[in-house]
Amino acid sequence: MTELLLGIDIGTTNVKAVLTTPEGVIIAQAQTGYPTYRSKPGWAEQDPKDWWSTTVKVTREVVKHAPARPEQIAAIGVSGQGCAVTLIDEAGEVIRPAIIWMDMRSELQSKQLRQCCREKILQKNGKQPAPYNADPVLIWLLEHEPETIAKARTSLTSTGYINFRLTGNPIVNQSDASILFAFELAEGTWSEELIADFGLPRKLYPEVVPSSKIIGELTPEAAAELGLKSGVPVVAGGEDTSSAGLAIGAAEPGQAFLSLGTAGTIYIVEDRPIVHAQLLAFLHVLPGKILLGGSMSAVGAGLNWIRKLFGQEFDYIRLSEMAKQSPPGAGGVLFLPYLSGELQPINDGNARGVFFGLSLSTSPSHMVRSVMEGSAFAIAHNINIASQAGSMITELRAVGGPTKSDLWCRIMANITGYPLTVLADNVGAPLGNALLAAAGIGMIDDPAAIARKIARVTGYYEPNIKFRDRYIEMFAIYRELYPRLKDQFSALARIKDVHEDPE
Repeated sequence: MTELLLGIDIGTTNVKAVLTTPEGVIIAQAQTGYPTYRSKPGWAEQDPKDWWSTTVKVTREVVKHAPARPEQIAAIGVSGQGCAVTLIDEAGEVIRPAIIWMDMRSELQSKQLRQCCREKILQKNGKQPAPYNADPVLIWLLEHEPETIAKARTSLTSTGYINFRLTGNPIVNQSDASILFAFELAEGTWSEELIADFGLPRKLYPEVVPSSKIIGELTPEAAAELGLKSGVPVVAGGEDTSSAGLAIGAAEPGQAFLSLGTAGTIYIVEDRPIVHAQLLAFLHVLPGKILLGGSMSAVGAGLNWIRKLFGQEFDYIRLSEMAKQSPPGAGGVLFLPYLSGELQPINDGNARGVFFGLSLSTSPSHMVRSVMEGSAFAIAHNINIASQAGSMITELRAVGGPTKSDLWCRIMANITGYPLTVLADNVGAPLGNALLAAAGIGMIDDPAAIARKIARVTGYYEPNIKFRDRYIEMFAIYRELYPRLKDQFSALARIKDVHEDPE
C-alpha cells in the first residue's frame, strides 16, 4: 500500500489541498474558496469556521479523486496566510472573527509602535510596524474590545487554528510566528522584552515549534469530519510564503525565488538574520534558514489594468506582441507600478501609478512595455535594497502567470542583471507542506533536495549585456521618482473626494 502525504494551505481566498507520494509526486489536488467580510472601510475579517469547513471539503475531495484509502495518509502538514489574528477561549471556541493581514484598522497602534520601539523591532524581528501584522491588531483589540482579550486562552494564526482543530494542541510554527513583531529571529522564539513593551498579555503568544516537528495526532473527532483515520501525525507546518519557497527548492543561502501573479513576492534565502528597514525578514520552514525580501502589490495586475484601459479585445498575447514593437527602455517612458499603493521596498499605501516621460512620440507599444518594465524595476528595487543590506543572490527562480511571457522574462533578466530560471507552476505551499510532513515522520531526509529534483525548468534567460547600460541608467531615474513624489502622493490622498462627484 503506497503511503501518501496530505498538504493543506489556508490562503487569503481559498483552501488548497494535495496528496503526494514521499517523492513529491502529486496524486490529487483540490481547492475551494470562502468569503472575506468587510463590515467597515479598511476592515477585513474571516470566519475560522469557514477555514475548517473548507479544509474538510477539500480533504474529502482529494482523497476521493486520488482515489486513496484513509489508511494511506501517513502524515499531514499545513500552512496559511500569516498574521490572521484568531482568538480562542478555554473551550477551544473562536471568540470573534479572525482579523486578517488585509485589515488596516490598527494604523494608529502601528504608529505608536514605530514611535516607541521601531529600532528594537527592526533589529530583533527584521520588520517595521504596520497594520498587516498581528501585534498592532492585538493592541487594537485590547483597547477597543478588552472583553475578547480577557476571554482569550491564546491567539493563533490560520495555520495554528487548523492545527488546533486537527490535534487539539494550540501551537504556532516558527515560520508563522516569526512574521509577528514580538518574535526574535536570532533566538527563534518570542521576545519577552518586546511583548512587555507592547503591553500585551503573555498568554496571546503560544508555544513555538519547528516546522517539521510532529505537534500531535489527528483526533477521533477531526478524523471523522475529514474522512481519515485517527492518529495520523500532524507536523507544525509553515507560513505560506516559506512553504511555497520550499516547494520550488529554494533552500540555500543566495537562492532567491519570485512568485508572480496579480501581485508578486521576492525572497532570498539567508543563513543568518539580515535586516533592513525597507524589507521583511522571517524564518524559512527549513531549520537555520531565514528569508529576506518583500512583496509588490501589482505585477500581473498592472498588465491587466492596461488591458482594460485599451479594451477587452487586447488579450495578453496581443499585449505582449505590442510590447515587442517597442525597444528596451520603452521609448524613454518609465512606469511606477504603484496601482494599489506599494509594499516593499517603499512601504507606502498612498503611492500611485505614474507614467514618466510621455511625449508626442509615445505609442501604445511603449506604454505596454513600460508597464512590463515597471514591474521588473520594482523587483530590481527590492534586490538592490537586499544587496545593500548584505545579501548576495546566486540564483533567481520564478513561477507564476507573468513568467509565461517570454518577453517579460527577458525584461526581468535584463533589468535585474541576474539569470532567470523559470519553473513550471506547481501547487506551491501545499506541496511544501506535504514534504515537511514526510520529513517530520522520517520518510525523507532532505525535503528541499526532493523539491529541486521534481521541479521542471521551462525556461532560462541570461541578461543581454547589449541593453544592460541602458537599463542601469533608467533604474537610477526610476529610484529617484518615488522620493520626489512621496509628499505629492500623500497630499493627493488627503483630497477625500478626488474619486467622486462626476460632473
